[in-house]
Amino acid sequence: MARSFIKIDTAIAGATHAGLLRSYVQQQRAAYEIGARILAIMGNNNDGTVWTDVETLFGIPSGKGQAVFDLVNGSVGAMQGTFQNSIGKTLGESIG
Repeated sequence: MARSFIKIDTAIAGATHAGLLRSYVQQQRAAYEIGARILAIMGNNNDGTVWTDVETLFGIPSGKGQAVFDLVNGSVGAMQGTFQNSIGKTLGESIG
C-alpha cells in the first residue's frame, strides 16, 4: 500500500503560507475530534424521542435538542466521509 501522508515543510524558502496550511489542518482535526466527542455524549443521552438531557447538558433551548444533534451528526459524518453535505457550514451559521 502506498504511503499517503503529505508533509508540510515550513523550512522551505518561500513557503510563506505553510504555517497557515498547517494551522488549518490542525484546527480541522481538532474540530473533528471535538465533534466526535460531542456526538458520543449526545448519543448516550437521548432515546431518539426525548432530548431534554441533551438540551440540559449542552445549554440548548427546549425543543431544539434533536435539531442540534442532527447538525452535529451531519457535520461529523461529512468529516468522516459518511455523508456528503454542507451541514458544517449550516452548523456554524445557525448555532452560537
